[in-house]
Amino acid sequence: MEDHAKQSELNKTDVLDRVRGAILAAACANSLGASCVGVNYKEIIASVGISGSMLRDFSKGLPKSAMPDHRQGDLGADSYLAMTFADSLIASKGRFDAEDLRKRYRVLLEEEYFLKGAPGATCLAGLRRMADKEAPGDEPSEALHANAAARAFPAGCLPGGSKSDDPVTVSAAQAALSNGDKRAQSAAAVVADSVHYFIMGGRMDAENEVRAYVRREFEVANRFDPRFAESWDDVAPDLDYINPAEDLPYSLVNVESNLNELVPTAVGIFLVFRHNLEEAICAAARSGGDTDTVATIVGALSGAYHGASKIPQRWLEGLANKEQLEKIAESLGSLW
Repeated sequence: MEDHAKQSELNKTDVLDRVRGAILAAACANSLGASCVGVNYKEIIASVGISGSMLRDFSKGLPKSAMPDHRQGDLGADSYLAMTFADSLIASKGRFDAEDLRKRYRVLLEEEYFLKGAPGATCLAGLRRMADKEAPGDEPSEALHANAAARAFPAGCLPGGSKSDDPVTVSAAQAALSNGDKRAQSAAAVVADSVHYFIMGGRMDAENEVRAYVRREFEVANRFDPRFAESWDDVAPDLDYINPAEDLPYSLVNVESNLNELVPTAVGIFLVFRHNLEEAICAAARSGGDTDTVATIVGALSGAYHGASKIPQRWLEGLANKEQLEKIAESLGSLW
């Protein structure tokens, strides 16, 4: 109710900039992270340096990465999943249409460009079950795969209230179609609500604001599954969320695809680097492990928090599918 009441006070230009920021920054981050996905943090640092200077610009895939053929600026599977989800929401005018989403993912699963984005066998299995209207798998590797949360951020770009379905409800519903564990719904809800909170103007300049945000998302997570809420409650409690970070804390490196670990880690990276969009995204891209997915979430959060005006122009100029992404951002923005 409080969020809906604040809508009348929002500056439309700022809202549209933050919606555009979430969509474009997530794609930029996904491309940066895709260049070293599957490589551990130490090996990435050995390749790009402690400052990650090579990963400040789009890079081709590192030889040891899971995507050695990745080209500069190209998008990975997480971006295409999110874009398809966004297209479904736009076609349904901000309402969640499970059948429409299934049809769109059914088509996406046959697209060569998506498969080149290295979605992975586990991700594909869950998507295929969804597309074929089968019950989602309950094996942990599939049921807790992080793609259900990483693709959820476009739901956070919905206005909610009378103008669209509720972002939290939508994000959880789409996760339930492919992941047979309610922790996936919880994680997706946290990602979407965080994006929505920042688009609505939520700030974290002071320690009490950081703590208020963490409490808010704990409550969101707990609505769907208290087990994920416990994971969320452990978001790097030893980190300094007030002073700008100079490097990645050791507790936030080499993350796996399990959403119990990946989503809290992505949020932790965002929180300690939240003062600077570029630093947050570059840190996520060099964090090691499932870097493309971690970076996608960090990019969505950072873009929603800072707005598209803070995205480096060199990234926007080199980003593949930019016209399509801009159209998605404009269409989501028009729902407000």
